[in-house]
Amino acid sequence: MSSSNEPSDSITPVGYPATWDKEALLDSWLEALKTVAGDSEISIPLKRIRFQVEQEAVYRETMKCWPEMSDSERLNAWKRLLECSVKHAQEILPTCVQCGECCRKGSPTFQLEDLDLLGEGKIPWSQLYVLRRGEPVRSPFEDKLFFLLDERIKLREKPQSQECVFFDGDTDTCTIYADRPVQCRAQACWDPKQATQLAEQPYLARRDIFKGVELLMELIIEHDRRCAFSKLSEAFKRLEDTKGENIGEVLELLAYEDHFRHFLGERLNIPAENLDLVFGRSFADMVGVFGFRIHEEADGSRCLVPDRS
Repeated sequence: MSSSNEPSDSITPVGYPATWDKEALLDSWLEALKTVAGDSEISIPLKRIRFQVEQEAVYRETMKCWPEMSDSERLNAWKRLLECSVKHAQEILPTCVQCGECCRKGSPTFQLEDLDLLGEGKIPWSQLYVLRRGEPVRSPFEDKLFFLLDERIKLREKPQSQECVFFDGDTDTCTIYADRPVQCRAQACWDPKQATQLAEQPYLARRDIFKGVELLMELIIEHDRRCAFSKLSEAFKRLEDTKGENIGEVLELLAYEDHFRHFLGERLNIPAENLDLVFGRSFADMVGVFGFRIHEEADGSRCLVPDRS
């Protein structure tokens, strides 16, 4: 994108600004903002650019006086508004405006220093889950998958969404803001440096949370050995290679992992909502990675079917 503040022809919407009413002006400006944000050399949330422009006098005056402006005044005001928008897409304020985009893109991963939040009950254990070693995850810094070399503890996300469970989308606010994890405090959409550096610091793990509970840790290690993600991945690979002939192997593995977690959960009085923290995501919840889903029949039996969604 050019460093000039002159608006590009590509962001001029179809139509003649002098003929727009105030609603058309706002719609056209929002469309122009999308192009401005896409042309920016750095990835900045559209809502953030909009917030910054809305603080400018040129925006407020244009929106306030538009109905009374002459044709030439409207053309000049539109040009100034575009110039202002381009300027703010290039010069991001180094401060959080609580636009909520960080919270919409995923929940935070816990660092070792977040352990006090759990010990003090600031964040319920039922809202945590573990990503185990070897599982595929999407990098928060690059749009690609990679396999974990060590486990991570995360806050849950809303069903069928990447939004953090504690994010209120109606008000763009965090419902645990005062007690948010370290990663949330390090998020800065204008500069990913601090968050990148934080990723090199010690992560919280189950061995930190359950330190001293030797029996539970032994069972966690045994579950990781018997029900490693690699076993599920290999079973689905054979399912593909055999064109479905080894479906019994996959179903047996799913049933075994389900029995393991729930049997021990009952024996050790682990609340069902905490099992994803103790043993990680169930195999049944992870079949979507391979393009399948679990379908439950009327009699309660379950079968594996392709996910067409």
